[in-house]
Amino acid sequence: IWSATYQPLRLQPDFYQCEHSFGWTSIQTTYQQINTHITYFVPPEEPCEVWLIKISNQSSQTRNLSLFPYIEWLLGDYHLELRYRNIMNLYNRICYDEELKIILAKKTAAWGDLNIKEFNGFAFFASSLPIKGCAVNKSKFLGNYNDEQKPAGLQKEYLGFERLCSGEDGIALFEHQVKLSPKQSKEFTVVLGQTEDRKELEEIVQRYRKVSFAKRKLKETIEIWKKRILDNIVVETPDKDLNLLVNTWLKYQMYICNFWSRSPSYYHEGSGGRGYRDSCQDAEGILAINPHLTRKRIGQLACVIRKDGSTAPGWSENGPATYRPNKDHPVWLTATVSAYIKETGDIKILDEVFPYLKDHWIEKATRIDPNWRKGSIQEGKGSLFEHLLKNLSFTFNDVGKRGLPLIGHADWNDGIDAAGIKGKGESVWLAMALVRSLKLLSELAQRYGKRRVAKNLSQQAEIMSERINKVAWDGNWYVRGFTDKNTVYGSRRNKEGKIFLNTQSWAILSGVADEERKRKLLSAVDRYLESEHGLALFSPAYSKYDPKLGRITMFSEGTKENAAIFCHAATFMIAADCLAGRADKAYQRIRAIMPNVQKDYDVYKTEPYVYAEYLIGPDHPYLFGQGAFTWITGTAAWTFLVITEYMLGIQRDFEGLRIKPTLPKHWRRCKVIRPFRNAVYEIEIENSGGKEVKAIYVDGKKIEGNLISPHSDGKKHRVKVVL
Repeated sequence: IWSATYQPLRLQPDFYQCEHSFGWTSIQTTYQQINTHITYFVPPEEPCEVWLIKISNQSSQTRNLSLFPYIEWLLGDYHLELRYRNIMNLYNRICYDEELKIILAKKTAAWGDLNIKEFNGFAFFASSLPIKGCAVNKSKFLGNYNDEQKPAGLQKEYLGFERLCSGEDGIALFEHQVKLSPKQSKEFTVVLGQTEDRKELEEIVQRYRKVSFAKRKLKETIEIWKKRILDNIVVETPDKDLNLLVNTWLKYQMYICNFWSRSPSYYHEGSGGRGYRDSCQDAEGILAINPHLTRKRIGQLACVIRKDGSTAPGWSENGPATYRPNKDHPVWLTATVSAYIKETGDIKILDEVFPYLKDHWIEKATRIDPNWRKGSIQEGKGSLFEHLLKNLSFTFNDVGKRGLPLIGHADWNDGIDAAGIKGKGESVWLAMALVRSLKLLSELAQRYGKRRVAKNLSQQAEIMSERINKVAWDGNWYVRGFTDKNTVYGSRRNKEGKIFLNTQSWAILSGVADEERKRKLLSAVDRYLESEHGLALFSPAYSKYDPKLGRITMFSEGTKENAAIFCHAATFMIAADCLAGRADKAYQRIRAIMPNVQKDYDVYKTEPYVYAEYLIGPDHPYLFGQGAFTWITGTAAWTFLVITEYMLGIQRDFEGLRIKPTLPKHWRRCKVIRPFRNAVYEIEIENSGGKEVKAIYVDGKKIEGNLISPHSDGKKHRVKVVL
C-alpha cells in the first residue's frame, strides 16, 4: 500500500514532484515503477474540484492495481465542527447512490451563528472508473485505534459496498481495479463538489467523467488565469526575483485575497466573511489589473455603511457580518475610491446611490439593541460621496479627551483590544489614518465641485494633525496611543512596547510629521525596529499580560501582533521610505520580506511564492524568521502598490499618469508596461543617480513636467523617463 500524494502513508517514493501554478496544482510520484500524476483544479464558475489522474506502469511486467480515491467530509462550519464534535456529526448523512454511482453527503441541519437551519444541497464525490467497492463511514473504514496509515478496510481482499453513514464522521472512498500492461498508462477523473440542485449535480458528474472534457476545462482554467495574471502590468528591473514575484505570484495572491479576503486558509476557520478594512485595501491593490473587480467591491463595501458612518466589520453572501466592528473601518474606503477615480477617470461613481445598513448595533456601534429582531435591513439611501462623508465624520467626531479618535475594541491592530473598551482610550495611528483620508476626500470633493466641503475636510485634517503633534510626539517618535486608564503606550516611558512602527510610517504617509520629526522618527525606526528578516511591528515585545492593552501582550514574544515582523506594516514603512527619498532603504526592506529570497527555508518554512502575514520576530527565544499566516494578508496589495507606484513611481492621477520614481542607486534601467485608460504605456526609466525627473519623452516628443495625459486611443505608446 502506498499513497500517490506522500500523505497520509508517508512512504519514501522513488520520485516525487509537487508543482503549484495559477489555478492548478500537480503531484507526481513514482513508487515501485508505478508513476502517478495528479492535477487538481477548480474550473471557474463551477462548484467542483477536479482531479485529473494519469497512472503509468513503467515496469516490464503486467501490474494489477487497486486504486482508492479518498476524502474525509467536512460538511458544516469548520469552527463549529471542531467545537461541537458531540453534536455536529449527528447531522451527517452520507450514502452511496446506486443510480449515479457516486457518494452523496449532506447535513440534515446547519448552524450559522448557532441558529439551526436546514442544510441546502448535496456534496458529492464521483469517479470516471468502474466502481468495485466504496466506504462512507470513517470509523468503520479505519478500524479501532487505526488511522490512514493502516486502515482496517484495506486489510481484506475486497472492500465491498458500504452504503450509509448516519450521525458519524463520514468519508468518501472508491475501490477501482486497474490492469496495466508493461509501459501502459490509464487516465481517469475524480470530481468533488457541492450544489443545491440535483440536476446540476448529475450534469457536472456526467461532464467530468469524460477525461477529454476535464482536460479541456483544465486548459480553459489555465488560460483564464494567464489572462488575469499576464495581460496587464509587467515590470522589468535589475532584480529578477522581484520581477518574478510582481509579474506573477503577487498578482495571483492579490486575486485570492480579493476573492476570499481573510476567511478560509490554513490558519483561519472561514468565519466572518470578507473583512471591511481588508477588502478596501485588496481592492485598491488589484485596481490597476482589474478595475471592474475594484468597482464591484466599492459597491459592496458602501452597502455595509450605517447612517451614522460606522460600518459592519465585513460581509459574505449571507449578508453583513454581525460581530463587533473595529474603529478603523470607516477610514479605509476613501483611499480605494480615490484610487479608482484616478485610475479610470470615472468620477460619476460618486453619484451612485447605495443603501445604508441598519442592524442590531446602536450608539456608534458600541452596543447591541437587545430588542432588535429584523436582522440586517436598509435604512434609506445616499450617494457614494455621502457615504464617504459619513464615514470620516464618524471617526472625526468619535474622539476622546485629547481630541484623538477612540480606539474602542481595536483599530488596525486587532490585538490592542482592551485599551479602549471603557470608551476612553485613543489611537494615535487612527488619527493619522484619518488625516490621510480627510486629505484624499478633500481632493475628491474639489474635483467633484464641492469646494466648501473640500475646504471643511482640509480644515479637519489640519485640526487633527495639530492635535497629534501636540499630544503624541515623544521626543524621537510618535506614541501609539492612550488607554482607558490614561496611560501611554509606544513611548520611551514604557519598558516594553516602547516604539511602534505604524505611527512612524503613517506620520509620513499622512503628512502629519514635519521634516525635523521625520528625520528623528526614521532614525528611531532604523535603530530600534530593523532586523535581518525585516521590521518588527514594535519593540521590545511584551513578556507578560497587560490588561490595559489586551491580547497583544498575551501572544508569545515575536508572534502575531506581539512584535512580529508584520509584513503588512512593513510595507507601510517602505512606502514612507520612498516618500522620504530613501530608495536604498526601501529596497533593502522589500528584499527582507520577499518570500522567494529567504536565506534558509528550514527556518522560514512557509511557501516561497506568496507573502506571509508575518515572520516571527527577534524577541522570540528560538523561532526568529519563521513565516506564518501565508496567503491572506494585505501585504500583497501594499507590496504591489509600493513597487509600482512608490518605487517605480508610475502613479495614477486625475489627469493621467504621474511619473515620480524612487529607485535604488544600482537600478540603472527599468521598464514597465502599464495599461491605463484604454491605452498601453511602455515606459523605460534611465537612472543616472538622480532623485528627480529630468525629462520625459512620449512617442519621441519631450513633454513638460512629469504628467502623461491619457491617450485613450487603444494604442501602445513608448515613454522614456530620464532621472
